[in-house]
Amino acid sequence: MREQAKKINNNLYPDLLAYSDQELIKTPQNSYMLLAKSYALSEGKKFLEAKELCEKVQREEPQNLHTLYRKSYSLYNLTQYSEAIQCIELALKYNPQYSIGYMTKGVALDALNKYNEAIVCYDKAIQIDPNFAKAYYNKGAALKRLNKYNEAIVCYDKAIQIDPNYAIAYYNKGLEFQDFIRKCIKETQQIQ
Repeated sequence: MREQAKKINNNLYPDLLAYSDQELIKTPQNSYMLLAKSYALSEGKKFLEAKELCEKVQREEPQNLHTLYRKSYSLYNLTQYSEAIQCIELALKYNPQYSIGYMTKGVALDALNKYNEAIVCYDKAIQIDPNFAKAYYNKGAALKRLNKYNEAIVCYDKAIQIDPNYAIAYYNKGLEFQDFIRKCIKETQQIQ
């Protein structure tokens, strides 16, 4: 089943790219198709081209949240973290209840090693959407980087409670327990 899903996904993005190219020949300013093409380019790791398409849409629709999100995603993947934050902050200015925006800002802050600031963003995303499993997961990862292992496990547990199929949350929770066991063994050896 998993292999079938991979095949479908691997075929989906080239098909989306081809379809959006065809549609853009007919209507070159179609913002929906420009964003669809941007999405397909991002999945093909062509982040600069994806960002440029988002900028084209943004000139016509500056308050389009999805455009700002996609642009920030591309900037993040181009390791332009500060620019990604600026972009998503613009989206949050237009919609302060944009939970995905806060989570996205947190991820970029995390990449800049600003873990406490990232946690504030994850908390805001969770406050807006208490069932946002990815925000709990990312908060747990940031807490781990701050050596707050117990709090990280609580966040992973919450992500798993919301989405029982969230495999990476199980994995990271297991790593936390593994690290805890190593720490206990080391402390026990020091006592002896």
